[in-house]
Amino acid sequence: MLLIINDTILNFKKDIDKPFVMFLHKERFSHYLDMMELKKHLEKTPCFVAEMKGGNIFYYCEEIINNLTKNFSSTEKELFIQGITLHELFHIKNKMHVFTGEEAIFSEKLVEKELKAFYPRQYAILDLVTLAK
Repeated sequence: MLLIINDTILNFKKDIDKPFVMFLHKERFSHYLDMMELKKHLEKTPCFVAEMKGGNIFYYCEEIINNLTKNFSSTEKELFIQGITLHELFHIKNKMHVFTGEEAIFSEKLVEKELKAFYPRQYAILDLVTLAK
């Protein structure tokens, strides 16, 4: 999983500083989501990014990723991991500071549009998971 994530980050076609990647157990991951004040749907949130003084940190929960991809082929699972990573990379690239629900929705829609345009295969696999919600 880490190899796919790092490869996706290194091959991202936009100029961003390489983020730090962390894997957390579900309980700790949930706690970090709460600390970030992110509106969470824990079972459907496999990763998120936090902007820190030293740079961006990607937090992943392997348990949630495995649950969301349990019926996927290895290729589909790889595309899913790439997709969630690319989703967060676009948030970093866009540098939007979100303070309201309306701004959050705009930010998500923008990232979705960018992902669909530049990475359609990864977008399609994420869309499958979204439709299953």
